[in-house]
Amino acid sequence: MTPENGGRIELRLGNVNGETAEYEALLQVATSSWRGVAQVGSAVTKQVQFGAWAPEQATTAAPPEWLTDDARAALKAALRTSQAEGRWPRRLTRWRPEPSS
Repeated sequence: MTPENGGRIELRLGNVNGETAEYEALLQVATSSWRGVAQVGSAVTKQVQFGAWAPEQATTAAPPEWLTDDARAALKAALRTSQAEGRWPRRLTRWRPEPSS
């Protein structure tokens, strides 16, 4: 479901390799969406690393920075969960308001 305002983050667990996981990412705003892959783990540079974004009905090659920052925060929380509980969350879905200027 595409948001009418703000942004939507959907992250689905893909491959898990020891303490590192891969998440399929879908980031959406009202007029655009992007797909990509994120690697998460303590061995990954800065704990979260996004691959190239594939725009779907988008006018820009990459999602807005505020939305990727929120996705990065959700993935860092998933890393903390995996370290504390020994499991990776299978799916993370968030809606965030667009920041005011």
